[in-house]
Amino acid sequence: MDTPFKQYIKLLWKFLKPQKFRVFLLTLILGSSVALQLVNPQILRYFIDAATEGKSAKMLTIAALIFIGAALIQQVLAIIATYVSQNVGWTATNALRSELVEHCISLDMSFHKSHQPGEIIERVDGDVTALFNFFSKFMINVLTNGVLVIGILILLFREDFRVGISLSIFAGAAMYTLWKIQADSVDKWVKERETSAKFYGFIGEEIGNTEDVRSSGAEEYVMYKFYKQIRNWLPITKKAKLRYYLMWASTLGIFAIGNIIAFGVGGYLWSRGLITIGTVYLIFNYTESLSKPIEEIRTQLEDLQKAGASVARVQELLNMKSKIVDGTEKLLSSGAISVEAKNISFEYEEGVPVLKDVSFNIPKGKVLGVLGRTGSGKSTLARMLARLYDPKTGDIYIEGKKLNLVSLKELRRNTAFVTQDVQLFNATVRENLTFFNSNIKDEEILATLYDIGLQEWYNSFPNGLDTILDAGGGGLSAGEAQLLAFVRVFLKNPSFVILDEATSRLDPITEQLIERALNKLLENRTCIIIAHRLWTVQRADDILILENGSVVEYGNREKLLRDKESKFFNLLQKGMEDVEESIIA
Repeated sequence: MDTPFKQYIKLLWKFLKPQKFRVFLLTLILGSSVALQLVNPQILRYFIDAATEGKSAKMLTIAALIFIGAALIQQVLAIIATYVSQNVGWTATNALRSELVEHCISLDMSFHKSHQPGEIIERVDGDVTALFNFFSKFMINVLTNGVLVIGILILLFREDFRVGISLSIFAGAAMYTLWKIQADSVDKWVKERETSAKFYGFIGEEIGNTEDVRSSGAEEYVMYKFYKQIRNWLPITKKAKLRYYLMWASTLGIFAIGNIIAFGVGGYLWSRGLITIGTVYLIFNYTESLSKPIEEIRTQLEDLQKAGASVARVQELLNMKSKIVDGTEKLLSSGAISVEAKNISFEYEEGVPVLKDVSFNIPKGKVLGVLGRTGSGKSTLARMLARLYDPKTGDIYIEGKKLNLVSLKELRRNTAFVTQDVQLFNATVRENLTFFNSNIKDEEILATLYDIGLQEWYNSFPNGLDTILDAGGGGLSAGEAQLLAFVRVFLKNPSFVILDEATSRLDPITEQLIERALNKLLENRTCIIIAHRLWTVQRADDILILENGSVVEYGNREKLLRDKESKFFNLLQKGMEDVEESIIA
């Protein structure tokens, strides 16, 4: 993958522009360091020639002190440059990480379904970390070291044109050789980064499913997949590393040739009496100094080939567009809102319909209960109402406006989506309830808890709102996690609530607590309840039953109860609490 040079520059400019002062300061420091590197060999040459000519000790002492002072200043500048470049690099990469995370969050669910969490983490963190040196000092180092090379060659021409020509040819050949080796390396590093991302994606997925893997006895299969991933990764990494070692070995060989040229030309000119012994040392020192910027440029080219792979992968991620296009319209209603679906159909895979021609209408403040066995399309319907997906055909209306025309920010503000899988963070109860929104005060949280009758549940936390919860809900039962999710809804105070089997994992005690909360939740709100238990739809005004993605029954709950031929009536007559069991029976 040949990453265009303008793409590097574009990325550099975007994230270094806000740090213009630091970049200028770094350039100034490195420029001063280059000047000192050019001056120091001249001081040493003077010292050697003065000593061989028997000049006074005072002159030698002054020369030595100037040299030591310049060397000390050079070291101080190097320390400051390291600090500033690290600061620039971390600031730029953190800004890039933030942009990538924000971009990933904005992408639709189809992206997250097709990319493993570990793969996304590898791109957001692994690839961005690989760009650290690229941001911190790549362009500045290349420019300053280029200036150093040119400065050394000019000074060598000043000493003798034969020295200048010889070492100019050496420098040009060295740079050309290293560039040719680097140019063929980017593709191999791209493949290495991609394979690395897949490997860590696999690791993240399997670690997250450790409980299921152990309970099903799939450890052997997982290890087989693990070794297969390793075997795929090894040859790709070997090829990438081979290029790295080839560049390293080439650099050593080139430096050796440079030293031979310096000694050969310097010795020849000294033997002919054309230069002093101090100048011979000057030529050798400049050749050594010439090798250092070439080595530095080689290192930067090595980082560039790694950065090229990372830049390509980061740019690929940033270029991904969400299939959910944001709307612009506002919802003016402050209370319950109306929701309507007209002939909506949807499929995750081409030709495999999940929902087929589904229609319903939920007036303001009313509740729709949705029943159906697993795979009937209930959860898909809920996700479309929350606009995590758009229907393939048909339209959804909210307050008479097409859902896809309503601003996503406005929709999220007015909608609460509660599933049976509650996501908890390794943070305090307060932060888990408010989603880290510091504008929600403790008084408001406590008032909400007491208002819906959860004070006893709240009092069970040892440190109250400051109690730390584990990520994934460790320390809380499934029922307690659902209670926490319900409190989140109350704090958000939405106009439209989607409960996707949110009561399916409640134990009897928690069920009693949730009943009062649910009654309170439905006041002056429009709600759709994807039901797993029949008792949860007793509050519904209308009932919709799905089978294989199609509506097989839809109507007023009271009327369906009186109709002995209705599917809903038969479900209740079977007397089973679980909807799945009732439908199958």
